[in-house]
Amino acid sequence: MDAHHAHLLFNHFPIIGTFIGLIILITGMVMGSHPVRRVGYSVLVGAAVFTLPAFFSGEGAEEVVEKLPGMSHDLIHEHEEMAELALWMSEFMGLTALFGLFLDLRRHRYALALSIATLIMGIVCFASLIRTGNSGGEIRRPEIRSAAEISAGVKADND
Repeated sequence: MDAHHAHLLFNHFPIIGTFIGLIILITGMVMGSHPVRRVGYSVLVGAAVFTLPAFFSGEGAEEVVEKLPGMSHDLIHEHEEMAELALWMSEFMGLTALFGLFLDLRRHRYALALSIATLIMGIVCFASLIRTGNSGGEIRRPEIRSAAEISAGVKADND
């Protein structure tokens, strides 16, 4: 498996994992269940871990894709910039979730406050991951771009 295939494999885990982790964390908060919250935290930490191979395999994927005919270097660069921001947000969310898990295990008085902070960070991170994933899809899937963007991209590549 080369970096391009690895990138296609790993890039879905952070998005889906963050979504599932948020749903579990919200469920645990609503139910007042420490075990369910802990599972939510653990899934969010796992999603943050999977962000690393998704990000670092991107460079190898770029080398493969940029050689293909009709590729927009602007879209690739835009995706790369978004991915860097999403990486930092995801790792921060993962550390917040790890700290939240620690406080929850200790039944610390600030555990609920950190659950709320993790939830907010997770939602912001999820939005960034979705945006990054969509921009990556636009590189090879022009049908998800608007007609104006497609025309502008084709024209820019032909100049």
